[in-house]
Amino acid sequence: MGSASSSAQRFMLFQSLHTASQSGDNNWDQLIALLSKGEQAAHRAQLDALAQKFASGQQVVLDELRSGGLFLDWELRFMQLGLAVGNLANVYRRLAEHYRLLTEFQQRFRRASRLPLLLVGGFILLVPLLLLVSRQLQPSEALVAIVFGLAPLGLLCAIAAGLWHRRESPCVQRFCYRLPGIGRALAGYQSYHYVNHLGECIAAGMPLAQALKQAARRMPDSPVRARYERIASEVGAGEKFSVALMRSGALAGVALPAAGAGDARQVPAQLSLAIHQSCEEQLNFWASSLPFLLLGLIPYLVVLNAWFLLR
Repeated sequence: MGSASSSAQRFMLFQSLHTASQSGDNNWDQLIALLSKGEQAAHRAQLDALAQKFASGQQVVLDELRSGGLFLDWELRFMQLGLAVGNLANVYRRLAEHYRLLTEFQQRFRRASRLPLLLVGGFILLVPLLLLVSRQLQPSEALVAIVFGLAPLGLLCAIAAGLWHRRESPCVQRFCYRLPGIGRALAGYQSYHYVNHLGECIAAGMPLAQALKQAARRMPDSPVRARYERIASEVGAGEKFSVALMRSGALAGVALPAAGAGDARQVPAQLSLAIHQSCEEQLNFWASSLPFLLLGLIPYLVVLNAWFLLR
């Protein structure tokens, strides 16, 4: 399946893995769970050599999964964290949710594109044809008008296809993260994964400094990954976590939950929910709004047809 599979297919993959891991039908997960529990127990007993053997066993499993070509590198990085904290099922759930959101974004975008494409297509094809039928344009002029009308639309489609095909490229990622609105949504979803990583590490009993390092280390390569490494560095140097987190910009545009006197271990879960809601709202907005930028071609098409008509 690999990276060529659709978002919907990968959603089904991780949803199935999550269901299987919950029911205990997945032999890989049973093996991984035993390795993970053994490593944690050895660490608690400070038996470093034994813990290393368990960790090596986990790596063998991951290498087998990587060589199979079924999982992407960043997905395996997430799964490795699930191994370390003994909660691979939750990682499957988050990966399924990631691809669910991406699938819904694509479906909403396609639905929202129908009307703009219909209007632009009408201007490109129908206006020259009507002018041709009314003998205001020659056949050659109508054909040239249609070709020149299709050219910018084809160019936009080619650029979009190229960006999607090379979406893992650092240059393309930097470009996408700098786009107004869209960049914030992409960065917000990285923060969603980060606070979930952090929550899982804390729930597994890691000290905060170690949890911050592990959470940052398992993040996908992206233009905003450095902010999470900076948080770990600043906290390690004595800064308060809340101050470092706010200064990083990881929570920009997120409606933060009200501070309470509850268990501090619940904070990552609360932040995760707030970030997830913010990201979903932004993705839904842009999926519905972006296609209407195509209407910006209409003035160009009006001028183009007017030029052929008046020349």
